[in-house]
Amino acid sequence: MAGLQIEDGFPADRLFNQGYSYTYDDLIFLPHYIDFPTDAVNLSTKLTKNIELSIPCVASPMDTVTESSMAVAMAALGGIGIVHYNNQPAEQAAFIRLAKSRHIPFISDPIFKAPSDSIDSIDDFSSSPCVFVTESGNSKSKMLGVVGKSDWENLTNKETRLSEFMFQSPVSAPSSYTFEQAASVLASQKLDYLPLVNERDGEVVDLFTKGDVDRIRGFPKLGLPSLGKDGNFMVGAAIGTREEDKERLEHLVKAGANVVVVDSSQGNSIYQLEMTKFVKRTYPDLDVIAGNIVTAYQAQNLIQSGADALRVGMGSGSICTTQEVCAVGRGQATAVYKVSAIASQSGVPVIADGGIGNSGHIVKALTLGASTVMMGSFLAGSSEAPGAYEVQGGLRVKKYRGMGSLDAMTKGSDSRYLGDKSKLKIAQGVVGAVADKGSLLKLIPYTMQAVKQGFQDLGASSIHSAHDLLRSSVLRLEVRTGAAQREGGVHDLVYYEKKSF
Repeated sequence: MAGLQIEDGFPADRLFNQGYSYTYDDLIFLPHYIDFPTDAVNLSTKLTKNIELSIPCVASPMDTVTESSMAVAMAALGGIGIVHYNNQPAEQAAFIRLAKSRHIPFISDPIFKAPSDSIDSIDDFSSSPCVFVTESGNSKSKMLGVVGKSDWENLTNKETRLSEFMFQSPVSAPSSYTFEQAASVLASQKLDYLPLVNERDGEVVDLFTKGDVDRIRGFPKLGLPSLGKDGNFMVGAAIGTREEDKERLEHLVKAGANVVVVDSSQGNSIYQLEMTKFVKRTYPDLDVIAGNIVTAYQAQNLIQSGADALRVGMGSGSICTTQEVCAVGRGQATAVYKVSAIASQSGVPVIADGGIGNSGHIVKALTLGASTVMMGSFLAGSSEAPGAYEVQGGLRVKKYRGMGSLDAMTKGSDSRYLGDKSKLKIAQGVVGAVADKGSLLKLIPYTMQAVKQGFQDLGASSIHSAHDLLRSSVLRLEVRTGAAQREGGVHDLVYYEKKSF
């Protein structure tokens, strides 16, 4: 037995150059050496060459994932949301303005009426404790007063005009107030709710309540938020590659978008290269994320066009059928490793987009070379995702659809698949539903703690450290058989209940 050499696993460059297309579940990292506590792991990272985040999380530009509420929550947590463009330019710009006007990690839905209006029933309040009375009866005019639900309930004549019994001088606070500042006003004034008002024009931006204070304080403590140079939350926006998207881009820049994603299912096209060059030429200070791509060749083309980050993934999303329909794509683990290996030479960060189903997938994506992960289904179903909850089979769910589904294409996303000029529309995605995940303000902190534990097991105290350990062949991987994958999950139980936290 003397002189017997035992080699544990394979270095990444050897494993990924054997002609196989691997996804996250195919692979397992072998543990390394731990010499630091879990909380010493630093997950701060770069989204692009010039934009830093305190957590490596990006919300996908999908119309069932990222609008204002998602963008606000992600920025408050230290990540970023990319607002989808399956809408009119003015609507997308409005989502960005709404998110950037917030400084508290939630968006309420205030109810507005005109002074001459009356309230017909208790249902007019919905779940709000009050109704705001404004000059025009909507949010786009100055607040004149407020009517509390209890005030209306005590009325003898329910048809009374609001101007006759509204409270005309409600205590309000600037919309620029942070959570702690607004909570302090509620406590000191002994209020049940507090209007947050735009200092410029007196418009009501949000409604902050005692219930919000309790709810937010019940979540894990927030880390460093993602703030732009203007001091507001950072928000990203997606655009297409059509000529009219240049006009959309102007709307988004004026709305304050901090970064744009040139969105296409196959990013290595003349259309995307030209759009990326146009953005960099027209707005030199605006960072551009290009993609989607899965090969080193594609990466080189987009880097040369001026891309500040690359989005990697083709057909790996849970609702995407591109690989099945078009026979193109790549296993996501292989794609992330191959593109990152090239992009790192130019200092261009990589965003692993698709295939994230659990915290282990995030650990694998980041260790294989990505700087951030973009998530769709993982975030869909949260209270911050667009849409209303439904009950299906006793389970509370939200609708989730691929941007390549016929359902989404009818609203304009077909341009993402270069099919907006085609007479025949071919779906590259499906429509489905995902379970209620609660608030991101709980989901993401617990997920990031699990990621930190994974990095600790790898002996990596940061994302940069993980990249170095992989490229120096210190970290080793192996391919898991089907039986090994089953063994690595829950098995051989009559019954179990799975809770991540």
